[in-house]
Amino acid sequence: MAVSLVATDYLTLDGARLVAGAGAGAVFSVGSAVVSSNFRGERRTRALALLGSVAGLSLAFGPTLCGLLTEMAGWRLVYGFQLVCLVLACAGMPLIRRAADHERRQAVRIDVAGAVLFCGATTLVLGGLALGSETGWASLPFLLCTVVGLACYGLFAWRESTAPSPLLSLRTLRSRRFSGITLVVAVASFTFTNAVAYLPVFLQGAFSFSPGASGAFLMFLTVPVLVAPLIAGRLAARGTPVDSIMTWSIALLVVGLVLTGVSAGPGLVWMALPMVIVGIGFGLQAGLADGEALAQVPEKEAGMGAGWINTVRLGSEAIAVSLFGSLFASFVGSAAQASRQGFAAITVGSTLFAAVIGVWSVVL
Repeated sequence: MAVSLVATDYLTLDGARLVAGAGAGAVFSVGSAVVSSNFRGERRTRALALLGSVAGLSLAFGPTLCGLLTEMAGWRLVYGFQLVCLVLACAGMPLIRRAADHERRQAVRIDVAGAVLFCGATTLVLGGLALGSETGWASLPFLLCTVVGLACYGLFAWRESTAPSPLLSLRTLRSRRFSGITLVVAVASFTFTNAVAYLPVFLQGAFSFSPGASGAFLMFLTVPVLVAPLIAGRLAARGTPVDSIMTWSIALLVVGLVLTGVSAGPGLVWMALPMVIVGIGFGLQAGLADGEALAQVPEKEAGMGAGWINTVRLGSEAIAVSLFGSLFASFVGSAAQASRQGFAAITVGSTLFAAVIGVWSVVL
């Protein structure tokens, strides 16, 4: 984050963001694993719901605050603010260490070959999506990156089935319920995450919003995430089946974002309510999905299970954002009406794909 603050060119900034992203991925994995290891039963459900609400807090006010900071003093102030938050978070690390000191940890070996295969596969697939938007979806660079990336995923699966200390136990994935719940996370990537990433770009391009105004309008989408995880946790604690809450989450995400895309053409007033629906849908599964999925794995594999959930979360987010951005890039800078129609078409298309994943998760 410190390097991002002082970066003077795109290469340095992108490299710094890559390192920061690796750290964020580690935090995602460790956070839910620590909660799962230190809480049981109803307390774990509530703790993970609170974790979802804290994430919702950053989603609710982060985009708006960053937009205002950018408008006031430029983009560097955003990274300065994030750096201060990281310093404060690091100051609180001793509290987490004391809370987990009672646990005895066993040293394990890291499957370096598996990690290299997985990272390489993901890099190739995402790079292929970026190349596809530039060189064409039938071009040799796109096809080559995609085919080699998928082959690396296959090698990764083979490696994990034979490695003495695998990054991911394939036995865990054979649990239909665990796999189904992790797919709910992917639904959110192709709906809520895409909306958070590209609605500000759309608002600034199609409606000439300032960064601050686009961030403020995004609060229709993000503020419900602050409350919905607590509601989901309370419902689960009172006996409401988790499957029912997840089904409602998927339905609200899909219906809300389809309506958001369709209403992009008529105007902003029609987009507000659908955005609220999307935010509620995402909030219902935030935290709750992690807790229910981790309940399906042995306690000793909680870290592995949490790592896989967040791999699915971050990996599907990266693919969803890259694919959406590659398609939407062709409409950026076009006439306002064309930009609205392009945004609507891509939004509805990605949401329908998410609906297929959602149905698959329910069937599992």
